[in-house]
Formats: sequence, C-alpha cells, structure tokens
Amino acid sequence: MTTSTHDTVMVRPQPGGWATLLIDNPPINLLDDRVYRELADALDQLVLDPETRVVVLESADPDFFSAHFAVDLPPESQQELAGTYSRIIAALQSPDLVSIAKIRGRARGGGHELTLLCDMRFASADSTVIGQPEVTNGLIPGGGALQLLPLLIGRARALELMLSGRNIDGSTAERYGVVNRALPDGELDDYVAELAARIAGHYPTALAEIKKAVNRRHLPPAAEFATDIKVFEHLLNAPEVRAMIDARLAEGLQTRGPLEYGLGD
Repeated sequence: MTTSTHDTVMVRPQPGGWATLLIDNPPINLLDDRVYRELADALDQLVLDPETRVVVLESADPDFFSAHFAVDLPPESQQELAGTYSRIIAALQSPDLVSIAKIRGRARGGGHELTLLCDMRFASADSTVIGQPEVTNGLIPGGGALQLLPLLIGRARALELMLSGRNIDGSTAERYGVVNRALPDGELDDYVAELAARIAGHYPTALAEIKKAVNRRHLPPAAEFATDIKVFEHLLNAPEVRAMIDARLAEGLQTRGPLEYGLGD
C-alpha cells in the first residue's frame, strides 16, 4: 500500500506489513464528521489490503491524541455519522487487521473511545491524560465506552471514570488496565513499532483466527453500540444539554486554551 493523505488523516505504510494512521485535525484533534469519514475510508482500505496486517493509530499533536467528539455538529451531521462510526467499529474489530493505539497527550471522550475500539493501547507515561468527561455536559459516552470499559477494567472502575468525568494519567491507566502499558515517552515509539512489526510478521490466517476467537468471547454485539449512539444523539440535542454545551463553547470549549487543557481535572 502506498502512502495516502486526506485532509485530516494520513496512512503511512511501514516495512514489514504494518502501517501508521496519523490523525491531524488542528487545533486539538476534534473528532468531527470529516475526521470520522476519513478514518472510516482509510480503515476500510487497510482491512482490504493484503499487505497490511497491523495499523497503529497516533496523533500529529503531542498534546492532544484527540480532545473529544465535536459537540457543535448540526443534527443532520450527527445522524450521518452513525453509519460512518459503524464502519469504523467494524474495521477496527475486523479479524483481518490488528489495531494498536499509541497515545500521547489528551485522549478524552470520543478520542478515548477511539482507542478503546483498538485491540491494544500503549501510552506515554509522561504526557497521557485519559477521561470520559461527557457527564459534565449532561451527556453519556456514545462511542463505545459504556460497552467496552466495564469489560476491560471492571464495573466499579468503569463507573468511577464515567460518573465522575475525571481524568487519569498514563500510569493510573496502566494500573487500571485501560492501557496495556504506559512507557517513558522516549521509549514509546520504538516499543510500538517493534510490537507492530513482530505481529505483522506472523502468519495472517493465525492472526485472524486468534482475533476472531477473542472477539466472540469479549466484544458486545454491534446493536449495543448503536443504542448508545442514539441515546447520545438524543441528549446532545435536548434543550437543557444544548444550553450547557453552548455555554461551554462560549467559555472556550473546542479551542486550544485553558478549558480544553484542564477539561476533566
């Protein structure tokens, strides 16, 4: 596969059967309709590419893996995104592609949920900030955290994160089991690259069968994700919630400033 570039997503093939998928949507890597559409297109291509067996998702911004979902999208864009997001879920769960999230900076809300959809997560112990702040704006996590976090870290810790809206750092995320490992920032790139190349070097059918078996036992049905998306959309457009969000937008939400840097603290 050759390097492919969209406005916000770049796929870079690496030697040995793996690729990086770089998200670059300044100023804070918000997940808007354009990013989701380009992610879905890129991931669909990677799933179909017989030469690519592993993809590493990462950010061009060391401060923001992804701040969160763009809460100012109009209702018609939100409805279109449901189908796009289903494509992203299907691609990341496909047995034909192993997915690894490499996290630096803030991965919150939908940004964190994108990492949860990946098969593995590795984080910078020096800079990673993880959180599900939706409840602070009258919302629920709509991109998979309600389904995946309890399976990953247990009911009590999942509720702690989602009901408080508080952030955790990379080391706590490792201790809770949210990420596989939190490594010193200077070691993160080499570790993930070596792991991706090692996995990609194995027999593709064996990789696919292992992932199929694990998925059957440890992933919720697709319908559960769809239900959460619908509830999220309903709340996002409720008058009381819109008023809260509009007030936060006026205060600097979704801009590169103190509110976003401190969101969830």
